Amino acid sequence: MKNEQQSLLHAIDELSQNGYYIWDDFLSQKEVEELILAIQKENDSGEFKKAGIGKQSLFQLDKSVRGDFIKWLDQSTEHVSVQNFLDRIEKIKSSLNEFCYLGLKDFETHFAIYPENTFYKKHVDRFQKNAHRVISFVLYLNQNWQEKDGGELAIYLKNNTHIVQPISGRLILFRSEIEHEVLMSYKKRYSITGWMLDKDMSLTFLP
Repeated sequence: MKNEQQSLLHAIDELSQNGYYIWDDFLSQKEVEELILAIQKENDSGEFKKAGIGKQSLFQLDKSVRGDFIKWLDQSTEHVSVQNFLDRIEKIKSSLNEFCYLGLKDFETHFAIYPENTFYKKHVDRFQKNAHRVISFVLYLNQNWQEKDGGELAIYLKNNTHIVQPISGRLILFRSEIEHEVLMSYKKRYSITGWMLDKDMSLTFLP
């Protein structure tokens, strides 16, 4: 517990200074395996839908921009492994409010599967007309991932680009206004992606 608290404080410090934080071994490999089973079960049940771009009236499907399939998650899920992950994200959100005064009210999250030879072009997560996403997060669920498999997250900072490998159990947190993209993935790539919001999720249709 002490190590987790230290990592959390380090994450808050890095987010404040650099705008992002890479948290290796956020989950154990056993926890990752349980989430992989959950994501595969949902996929086998036909629960995944093609992801689009934009929100509400601006939503559109465009495979030339992004190629992933998603399944939205919440605490009503039957998967204990997902509930445990969401509880940990809630703890991070609360700590960010306590130490950084971000006014975070809620978060939204989904499973994501990138099939072979898919990507998500450069974008920001904070919508221009619905700017309630404050902190983005991605948990990677890719065991035995190799550099040749691609699928990295490219984070475009003011003075440099940081490339993040989608390694199993790794969590990355970053400010939602930062430009980023998912580079070409050459084999199926699993993750959980989400956003911490400054408004209750049920109200994010409001400006």
